[in-house]
Amino acid sequence: SSSSSSSRHIIMRGPFTLPTPSALAAEQRKRAGIARVKAWAESHVPKEKLESHHCIVDASEIMCGDPNCAPIDTVVRLLFKGNVGCVFSLPREAAEVTKEILDENMPPEEYIEGWIQGRNDLEWPPRHDPVLVEGEGPPKDVELRFGVNTRVECCIGKGEDGWVAGTITELWYRHPTWGPRDYAPYQIQLDDYDGKIFAPQDSDVCIRLLRQEKGARTGERSAPAEQNDA
Repeated sequence: SSSSSSSRHIIMRGPFTLPTPSALAAEQRKRAGIARVKAWAESHVPKEKLESHHCIVDASEIMCGDPNCAPIDTVVRLLFKGNVGCVFSLPREAAEVTKEILDENMPPEEYIEGWIQGRNDLEWPPRHDPVLVEGEGPPKDVELRFGVNTRVECCIGKGEDGWVAGTITELWYRHPTWGPRDYAPYQIQLDDYDGKIFAPQDSDVCIRLLRQEKGARTGERSAPAEQNDA
């Protein structure tokens, strides 16, 4: 008998695409911007607190899939021992953030010193309730679909993979820098992120009921919307 040897070929089926030069350049620009923002934020914290991991500084970008909010926010987190610190966002890509912009939005030195001491009563950015006149404030004739503590999922990216789970923490949220007529229907604490986000519309385009809780049965209904007297 005769023996023969044969080689086995592995066929890989696509489609596969390599990143374009422009996509690679954009990714490098994003990474460089995030690194700069992180370094600038760290410069506000005593070096020894960073080296001992008493404080962790992080910067990242978050994409919003709704056309009514900033397409990309740069998020900065300062986390101190004792689970204190702050998270704030800048409505622009990291590459567009300058040191001046970051410095204007960083918490003051006394806040950082307070967090080093473990204080949990320092909120940044601080919330200032506006002095309202007739016609200002959240809408009084609009009934929201969901209430506080409702489990929802929010759109922060494109496609079904862009939906993330969270819990509504506040109705008619207003950021301290917004005008007295500017309110978002919901503020949400996401499950997998430290900071909170807001939904600019009470619409399934950007916020909807959580379809299925992990380890829980489907078909559960959310609690009715709570009244907000603000």
